[in-house]
Amino acid sequence: MAKVKKKKKKKRLRSINFKFEGLDEKTYTLTPKQKLWCDIFLEPGSSKKIASLEVYKIANRHLCRVPVVSLSKNEYRRRLSAENTAYQIGRENLRKPKISNYIDKVLDDEGYTDRVVGLEHFKNIKQDDNLSAKNTAIDMYYKKKSAYAPQEHIITNKLTDEQLNRIIKD
Repeated sequence: MAKVKKKKKKKRLRSINFKFEGLDEKTYTLTPKQKLWCDIFLEPGSSKKIASLEVYKIANRHLCRVPVVSLSKNEYRRRLSAENTAYQIGRENLRKPKISNYIDKVLDDEGYTDRVVGLEHFKNIKQDDNLSAKNTAIDMYYKKKSAYAPQEHIITNKLTDEQLNRIIKD
């Protein structure tokens, strides 16, 4: 009779959670993955999609590093799926109160308060050197103040009398 080897259980290292005090003076706890995600998200040039691709195990994430022109149609579809998954993970993360509180705390610690950003925005509106940047800043201001009228969605029915009569008969 052959000996059966017992499988050894892999020891899992206990991860140390990160605790911080938010701007609302409450204590929050982040997992190591959440903290790493936030740190990558806060890097210049990063986004929620990039941070999610770096931190989480997403199927086919390796395809996101390959230039699109060198992918086959099937690989391109898998890449889009991986990017969409990463985007959704990032979106969910930003909705979590502890993550948004950590991001707010880091930005506040680095001096990015609403007042400072508002002053920079005002400087951009007042300048005349770069009209494109000025127009973008003005547009952002109006959007933030909800000054644009809501879009009207008009539903028109372009059915002829004959088509209406057929629908009514059926």
